[in-house]
Amino acid sequence: MIATPSQTVMARVRERVGRYISTPVSDADALNLCLSCATVESDALLELSHDRIVCSEAMINASKLALLPEEFDTLLCDATMTGPRRKALALALRDLEEDDECKRRHGAIEAALPLTMTEAVQRQRWQESARVRMRVSLAVLRKEGHIECLETALGGVLQSDHRLVEDLRAATEEEGIDIISVASAIGAVSHALSS
Repeated sequence: MIATPSQTVMARVRERVGRYISTPVSDADALNLCLSCATVESDALLELSHDRIVCSEAMINASKLALLPEEFDTLLCDATMTGPRRKALALALRDLEEDDECKRRHGAIEAALPLTMTEAVQRQRWQESARVRMRVSLAVLRKEGHIECLETALGGVLQSDHRLVEDLRAATEEEGIDIISVASAIGAVSHALSS
């Protein structure tokens, strides 16, 4: 049986985590580690979500554990996501989207993409899918490859909006992220995609 792209990525995640983390962790925790390591303020996210040993080993090896842009896109792409995982993720995100911080973050993202959101395809993807909104939110918070992941999530981003996205990232660096909200999002995504 040939592995699906998502299974291949999960196998790489498990292998990386097994190499750099001395304590056995579940698939959900392994994915959570790799997503957290790829996100801004990764140290605070790791401290909140993992025990002391796992956290310290992950901090030391964060650049090696971080989920690569192509892995991020493969795992969160509708085309590679199975029906049960798509449904599990949609259910998990429904509750998260009611959070005021999540609504604020989505508003800031829309404001950073004014011209892109006038495009029918991008606007429809954003408005109709909580999975796309969460994928975009996590893409914007990535340490590296954020524009690439953002473009893949929305089906393209107009070049004129790139500067506003960078401004949003600068403001986020200055203000900091809501650690609890972002950790909840990463946790929900990790559990849904590894179930």
